[in-house]
Amino acid sequence: MTAKGFREAMERGMAAHRAQRLDDALAAYRAALQLAPDDAEANSLTGFALAQAGRPAEALPLLRRAVELDGAQSGLRFNLAEGLALARLPDAALRELQRVVALEPQAVAAWSRIGDLEAQRGDDAAAAQAWSEAFELNPTLPRPAAGLAQLALRHGDTDRAISLLEVALSQSPGEPVLLGVLCEVLAARRDWPKLHATALAWADARPETPEAWRGLSRAEFERGRHADAVAAFARYLSLGRHAVGDLAAFAGLCLHALDFEAAEAALEAAEELEAGHPEVLARRALLHMYYGRFEAALDACRRCLEREPNNVPAYTILSRLQQGRLDGPQSAQLEAIAARADVPLDLRIPAAFSIAHALDASGGIDAAFGAYERAHELARERDRIEERSYSRAGQQERTQRLIELFPGPLAPSAVLQPGVRRPLFIVGMPRSGTTLVESVLGAHSRVHACGERLAMQQMIGRYVALAGAGRTPDDAALAGWASAYLAEVAAPAGKDHLTDKQPLNFYAVGLIARLFPDAVILHLRRDPLETLLSVWRQEFSKNWAFTHQLADLGHFFGEYARLMAHWERAFPGRIVNIRYEEFAGDFLNAAPALLRACGLEWEPACLEHARAERPIATFSTVDARAPVEVRSGRAERYRAHLAPLVDALREAGVDPTSGELSAAD
Repeated sequence: MTAKGFREAMERGMAAHRAQRLDDALAAYRAALQLAPDDAEANSLTGFALAQAGRPAEALPLLRRAVELDGAQSGLRFNLAEGLALARLPDAALRELQRVVALEPQAVAAWSRIGDLEAQRGDDAAAAQAWSEAFELNPTLPRPAAGLAQLALRHGDTDRAISLLEVALSQSPGEPVLLGVLCEVLAARRDWPKLHATALAWADARPETPEAWRGLSRAEFERGRHADAVAAFARYLSLGRHAVGDLAAFAGLCLHALDFEAAEAALEAAEELEAGHPEVLARRALLHMYYGRFEAALDACRRCLEREPNNVPAYTILSRLQQGRLDGPQSAQLEAIAARADVPLDLRIPAAFSIAHALDASGGIDAAFGAYERAHELARERDRIEERSYSRAGQQERTQRLIELFPGPLAPSAVLQPGVRRPLFIVGMPRSGTTLVESVLGAHSRVHACGERLAMQQMIGRYVALAGAGRTPDDAALAGWASAYLAEVAAPAGKDHLTDKQPLNFYAVGLIARLFPDAVILHLRRDPLETLLSVWRQEFSKNWAFTHQLADLGHFFGEYARLMAHWERAFPGRIVNIRYEEFAGDFLNAAPALLRACGLEWEPACLEHARAERPIATFSTVDARAPVEVRSGRAERYRAHLAPLVDALREAGVDPTSGELSAAD
């Protein structure tokens, strides 16, 4: 009966152990030990369960006793090694594992564990040797393949990493350890389409896996789908415990998606976990800056940099708050970051732009121009890696296609009854004064300022794609689009006008005219050299490949001017042209005229727009809070460097002074 009772207790314990019910397992193991206190396996499994339960002081005596009772059993030594590792005694654990492989050279799990511990100690060579032994013994075991792939990734050999993972995944498809490393490798290769496909398939197959959703969030963000990135990351957070860094990352995604309330909530939760975390401070500084709380933003930046002197986002915010001005040590720190090939390009690029801004602020125009060129060289390097470039022929084809799709004064589809909520679209080139105009409108009691929404860009892309497939949307489909566009924004009560200041909505004027019969389309125009130099001096989204070379900017402006000229002809009376220099130069008269053009009564609060308690999430957030004045003269200071831009504008048929197309165009 004693032998039978012992076996039954051990079987109960092992079943509970496999199911991770450690309390049940320990109860059964202890019952077995009472029946056979000198049984090596019972001692070992009881100690192992105690170690996994976080009770090393109780675990290690039992694990050592098991080895004393039967030191020839490699499995008992392996359990002792695991217990030592869980007790944070890696050197002792490694010694036991070496004894295991000496007793049993084919012990794959021991070789794999040696690799793990050597990697934790920072000995890549020893880790690689151990994992290679395990991989050769059993290529289907996930951990050695994952470890070797991580080492290859660390040393920049992503081809070898992919090869190892493909072999392992062919034997163990869907293995989370392997898929997690594959997502890391694809992110390092900046292969966003493949990362998206991998993470999406993983999330669909194993929706309970947090890392699948985190990988999907990264892919969506890099593809410019910020709302989808937020949704995927929220799913990641919902699946388990998360650290302060996770909440800071989520806040950053929310800021990109212009969901400021969600960003605030995430930062508050992060601050409860750890006050003064550098990434939280950097995100907090950005949120303060968007809301015009500049002193609080400066304080957060400085506190962040005290704790983490290499925090590039804090430097870029500091640069914007101080109009580019940085002190010598700060510039030197950024120079070092921008020059390091081992630093991700996503950090080197903003560091390089901040260096150029500092030189520009100090008046060193020639040096600043060279620094801006170096920043754009890094941006073009990222473009090459991600296989992205500005295509002049492609841009011309896009312009022509839009002209063909919306050739003349089409009757609006009247799919939406006027007066539901009236959109005010602010279009034009970036850096042409769109933020100023939205700020004035956003101070009105009936206007909800929505910033640079992406919805209309997505709609015009879908419209063109459907038309290309011979499936142009009918009125019913367009009604759905219009309703969805308006429903996407939850405006406060009484706000029956919505602004959308995405400058590139100039592509969508034809579609806007059809969807929204009563929409106001405000077209901002500014001196082309001032506009384009200002664009070139900023780090725009990586998807704006036309911003990296002056000649490309000139070509892009020509296509923009050609398309806007077409819209003026195709939709007479629908577009309100606003010249930035005239608007800012005669602001007291121009602001009321703007309200009249939008069908709104005048409110004095519009003159005090800089004091409005609302976020302004653009490059112009600091300027938008300052007194209104015409900002010009920089193009003249840089004139010696602008010949490629001037030549490109003239080649595109654009007058470099006025921005007007020649009569022939």
